[in-house]
Amino acid sequence: MLSIFVEASCNRYERDECVYCHVYEPLTSLPKSDWHITPQQAQIMADKIIKVEVLNQLAQQEINLTGGEATFNPFIVDIFKIFQTVSPNVCLHTNLDINSEISPRWQRLLAIMELKGRIDITLYPVAWEKQQKPLLRKILKIQNKLLINIVFDSLVDLKNQIQLLVEFFEEGDTLEILTLLKNYHGRVADLVEHQPGCEEAVYTKKMEDIGTFSQSGDFVFGINLLPSFKMDDRGRRALTSNPFPKSNYLLECVAARGSIDTMTVQQNGALTPCCDVGNLKCLPTFGNLLQDAPESLMAQFEVSRRKIASGIAKNRHNLENQRAGEWVEEGIPPYCT
Repeated sequence: MLSIFVEASCNRYERDECVYCHVYEPLTSLPKSDWHITPQQAQIMADKIIKVEVLNQLAQQEINLTGGEATFNPFIVDIFKIFQTVSPNVCLHTNLDINSEISPRWQRLLAIMELKGRIDITLYPVAWEKQQKPLLRKILKIQNKLLINIVFDSLVDLKNQIQLLVEFFEEGDTLEILTLLKNYHGRVADLVEHQPGCEEAVYTKKMEDIGTFSQSGDFVFGINLLPSFKMDDRGRRALTSNPFPKSNYLLECVAARGSIDTMTVQQNGALTPCCDVGNLKCLPTFGNLLQDAPESLMAQFEVSRRKIASGIAKNRHNLENQRAGEWVEEGIPPYCT
């Protein structure tokens, strides 16, 4: 998948959720003019994606337009059309915390769905009842695919958020999806009751065979559970997640092993092979999609891959020698192994 940050800002930015956001980006150092990409920049990116084989292959799998809050970008519909010339599989992620159907943000989503684009959301309990739920009902009358992210601070929080979805889908006739959600809810509820302070390995073992997708008729539903992290003022995540503070949350970097499953394009054009589509602050970029020629990008891939591999070797050494959490000179996040 190719994930493109089309907008850095988010209207939840000044709220306390930001200190736990997995894509949190401190905006103080960025002029507002650099918070979102323009159609002209999107066209430059699209032209180069087609010419760089690795990026083109990822784009054919899916292009995910995200942020920040993608609907804040006033040019998002035109940008969407541009990336549709690269891949038939383009989706947009939104927080869906929109107050009114006359909002320009909602009108942009409607236009994208008319273009056969898929809209995915992150569930926010504080926005669910008044903002997200009514609009999600309307979205599901238009599209037959949906991916929902749940960012959770604790197992109790996760149980409560899944319950919101159970109640939502009980209104319809999507039995298979309801079965999936009730399975998730039951297992999390069991952990809350019997192992509320469990380590991440226990949670992972409990959930490992459920699956993340279900289909009811022609409707395909996916759910993605993401633990939250505390972020420092530079936007760097903690080594442990909030739900499982006893366990280091480590990520296996496939880029260092010669494979790229996901590439993130930041709004300034920087390319990073972030495996969880989060803002991981990995310094060795794979070039800049706005500034570099296609041949330069391909050459930079191998240079950065070697640098990442070097940093990851140091991370492993630190983990084995009670120095977990230290940032190495290559700029590889300490949780990447």
